[in-house]
Amino acid sequence: PEGGELKNDIPTDAKLPTRRIKTYGKQFTLSRQAFINDDIDLVTRIPARYAAAARRTINTQCYRILMNNPAIYDGKSLFHADHKNLLTKGTGITQAAVQAMILALSTQKDEFGQPIIVRPGKIIVPAGLDFDIYTIFNSPTINTEGNTQAVNPLYPYRDLEIVSDPTINTLAGGFGNVMPWFMTANPSDSSFIEVDYLNGQEVPTIRRMETPGQLGFVWDIYLDWGINVMDYRGAIKNPGVAINNPLG
Repeated sequence: PEGGELKNDIPTDAKLPTRRIKTYGKQFTLSRQAFINDDIDLVTRIPARYAAAARRTINTQCYRILMNNPAIYDGKSLFHADHKNLLTKGTGITQAAVQAMILALSTQKDEFGQPIIVRPGKIIVPAGLDFDIYTIFNSPTINTEGNTQAVNPLYPYRDLEIVSDPTINTLAGGFGNVMPWFMTANPSDSSFIEVDYLNGQEVPTIRRMETPGQLGFVWDIYLDWGINVMDYRGAIKNPGVAINNPLG
């Protein structure tokens, strides 16, 4: 009120993740004879292969977090009933499941119990489920039980990025096993899993050396990165269903 006083606020605290970076590296050697007989550009191709291997390793480590569901900074599993980011029953890609995940994602609260605005950003699925997503998202109308046309409520979300990665298939044990799928938040609304690089360097460092007493070179290839769960509110998990082998 007019002439009133501002009341003193008492700051509150909450557990947050601790970010860590590790160093990953490999070494390989090529003799002088290998240089002389290098008619397939092995010398120039090996560093690029190791750089690609680093990217695959980072990708696999991220998906292992999704699949293994480890305990995070608050002591609970990443996908947990208390986090309100886990569907109780797994389903395939259905309109009802997608709408439920969007609703769960958008009604999250921050660590102090305040509502936050979280929009869906990506849908991450194992290879083979992306066909169903395109079917239910890209048509402005849908058939109802009475064989009539109705507005497709998911059509406005047709621009969501679809990520189909066979790494999920592999980590789930292959075809015939239950494979989960996920919806993640728009990164401008909430963080989820972040990959940190030392000084922002995303390309491996390559160091070449000569070994005394030997004709040839030794290469050290290394890269520093860390993968951290920043906020469990940034994703919703659907436990999924079994995916049959397309080859029978």
